[in-house]
Amino acid sequence: MNHGRSPVIVIGAGWAGLAAAVALVDAGESVIVIEAAPQAGGRARALTLSFDGSPVEVDNGQHLLIGAYRDTLALMRRIGVDPAQVMARVPMNLIGPGGFRLQAATLPAPFHLLNLAIGLITARGLPWSHRWSMIRLMGRLKREGPAACPADMTVSQWLARQGQPARLITRIWAPLCIGALNTPPDEACARTFARVLEDALLGDAGAADFLMPHGTLSDILPNPALSWLQERGVQVRMRCVGRTVRPGLQGDWLVDTDAGALSASRVILAVQPYQAARLLDQTLADAQRAPLEAFEYEPIATVWLGWGSPLRLPAITMLDEDIATGQHGQWLFARTAPHEGPVRSLAGVVVSAAGRADTQVGPLAQAVAAQVAAQLGCPLPEHARAIVDKRATIRCSPGRPRIDADSLAPHCPGIFLAGDWVWHAYPATIESAVRSGLAAADHCLRSVPVQA
Repeated sequence: MNHGRSPVIVIGAGWAGLAAAVALVDAGESVIVIEAAPQAGGRARALTLSFDGSPVEVDNGQHLLIGAYRDTLALMRRIGVDPAQVMARVPMNLIGPGGFRLQAATLPAPFHLLNLAIGLITARGLPWSHRWSMIRLMGRLKREGPAACPADMTVSQWLARQGQPARLITRIWAPLCIGALNTPPDEACARTFARVLEDALLGDAGAADFLMPHGTLSDILPNPALSWLQERGVQVRMRCVGRTVRPGLQGDWLVDTDAGALSASRVILAVQPYQAARLLDQTLADAQRAPLEAFEYEPIATVWLGWGSPLRLPAITMLDEDIATGQHGQWLFARTAPHEGPVRSLAGVVVSAAGRADTQVGPLAQAVAAQVAAQLGCPLPEHARAIVDKRATIRCSPGRPRIDADSLAPHCPGIFLAGDWVWHAYPATIESAVRSGLAAADHCLRSVPVQA
């Protein structure tokens, strides 16, 4: 490591900050990571719930990983984690009420591009006209690419232009849009949605596979990454709140924390945009902070359901949502149940986008439990707990701010941004967080550091 100058300070130990720190350390930089929370992982981490007094490890939100997340998988391998050991790879198999099933074929390359077409042709619960509509849209996307979507077009406008039937939009495209972008189709960015469809459904063989953690999200990257960094001499300061980032007297940067000031040659802000604006309150003018404060946010609720008996739940199930009747659940993910305690079957149900995750947590959990029992024909779960993050993701609209890792360079040379909101080619996902962290590290490494 380069100990002859001030270190690089990474503020935030979420997936973006950890990705940045690992890349910097690999390049020989001295790094300090500070994190306000008691654990790493940001908005994709483990927490403990109590079901009948017994602790159950779950995630703070149900996050889906897929085979197309190449940078996330590469980062795991980089720190010594074998994805095949910590996650189960499940070929895409969408199941929904009313007998709906869409299962992609599993042909190897170079025939993998036929997998989705075969899946659509053999799908159940969809009329042939809907299947051909989906095949035509995906074929056009394959030929033209996401760039053919006008930058200011919403998903609803794009689907209408592609001649997609209203029932197909309600049944398939809208749930996929909300699941991928956490933004309603009337407001969601068509180009971003098209890019997700292209990468997941038209990508390499296995790109659409679901990757289901055997344990929690903390097990597959945040905790191993912290250990990897600490083994290489990185100072990791948990429960350390960053207050302000300001210029120092020697041309370096000072990071004020609740434990004192730290000197840095360069700083990576791997935090939410409103938090970055707060950290730079003394450094940027109001007009320069304005883009960071212009983002709008969407909530996500995850309802964790536990049953006292073993159940054969599908890996992933699309639920029928009906806001008018209080059926808010959209996607159900079966998870590995604890080996001991009262819970023998475990599932997380996602309730996303505005107007869906704003119900009080108690009634929301009970309503989703009843919805799942009715739609899946299973017993009513004995345990139901809802966790709500009111600012889970940015609103992925066509007009959202576009901010890159080095956007602050004209005003604050040596300060870089990371987070899922920075990688604007993608919606807010674990993969976009990791890519943004790697990009921030790359810009940081190519910048001229301040000499101590």
